Amino acid sequence: MPTPQRPGSDRPRRSRMQNEYTWQEGWAHPEPPRPAGGQPGGRVPLTPEQQRALARRRRERRRRRRRTFLVGTVGGILVLSGIITLLLPKSVTGETDIVESAPTGSAQLVAPLPYGGSGGTSDPSTAQTLNWGTVGPVQQSEENGYTYTAVPAAPTALPEFGRVDTSWFADAAFLGDSLTAGFCVNEYNIDVGGALICGYEGISPNSIVNRTTVDNPDRGEEIAMDVLSNAQPAKLYILIGTNALVSTGNDESFLNYYAKMLDDLRTALPNTAFYVQSILAATKEKVEKDAPGLAPDRLATINASLESMCVEKGCYFLDLNAEFRDEEGYLLSDYAQPDGVHLTVSGYNKWVSYLCTHVPYNKNNPYQAGSTYYLSDDIKQLLADIP
Repeated sequence: MPTPQRPGSDRPRRSRMQNEYTWQEGWAHPEPPRPAGGQPGGRVPLTPEQQRALARRRRERRRRRRRTFLVGTVGGILVLSGIITLLLPKSVTGETDIVESAPTGSAQLVAPLPYGGSGGTSDPSTAQTLNWGTVGPVQQSEENGYTYTAVPAAPTALPEFGRVDTSWFADAAFLGDSLTAGFCVNEYNIDVGGALICGYEGISPNSIVNRTTVDNPDRGEEIAMDVLSNAQPAKLYILIGTNALVSTGNDESFLNYYAKMLDDLRTALPNTAFYVQSILAATKEKVEKDAPGLAPDRLATINASLESMCVEKGCYFLDLNAEFRDEEGYLLSDYAQPDGVHLTVSGYNKWVSYLCTHVPYNKNNPYQAGSTYYLSDDIKQLLADIP
């Protein structure tokens, strides 16, 4: 039976299913109306102009955020800089402190500490005022003099660096007396990579300085300075002085001639690297018999002077004698000819081996295996113990 409509009400009648309360569902609600245009949430599609305006607003918000971050960063840096400036000493910020001057009248080899007095004294009147602005490296001027911060290092010989093959000597020349002449083809013909051999029997430094005509076993008579000047070798190995030192004499005169020889060679060979080898010792029998000038103590003094000379003149020094002398400073008999001065073939091979392992380091050198430079001290000792 249909439900009568209330008087004065123009609402349509509801169905029984819409008004009836059931124990399962409660009151039934009408289905919500669909949003206009079919968009979720009732959003109306934006026009292209509205979309562009929205994008502009978003970009503006991002710009404001970036500006805010930049301003905050700059402000933080300025605040931090101000704090650091307050903590710095006056000497760094430009204000000067009164610093007690160091006493004058004595040479100073070691730079003073920036605090405390000499000898660790605690007397405030003698202590040096602390000034952190002067701590660290300071550029010194010629007007105010120089202060040595360390004792100059003692000159040292060229150390061992790997091993090169004999092609290293292809652009080299050897200058010396009869010891060097042993490299010649007509003597022992030792392989030194095709180097120019300027070895002459009986010569001394004054023979080179005075441009004396000398005899070479391979080429005959020549003037050594002219031969070297024409060749312009990249490297020059020098071993000369045994003949001048056989007899006791004026060491100063010998060293002066040696220095003059190096200067003349430098003038003739401006682009050549010089390798000065220490003068070799003689056997004990030879020294006691007729070569007192090659006594170990005198030879050590001469070679030390040559080493210092090399430092002064920019030459490499090779302590070749250290490879051939015994514990007393005499030439080892294993490498000596019966005359007690010249070397055997095994001695020349040892000489070349020494030169191949004592070259200035360069990654482009023709290195090869076989040098103890790459071995640890333990392995070196094991090799030395092998009978």
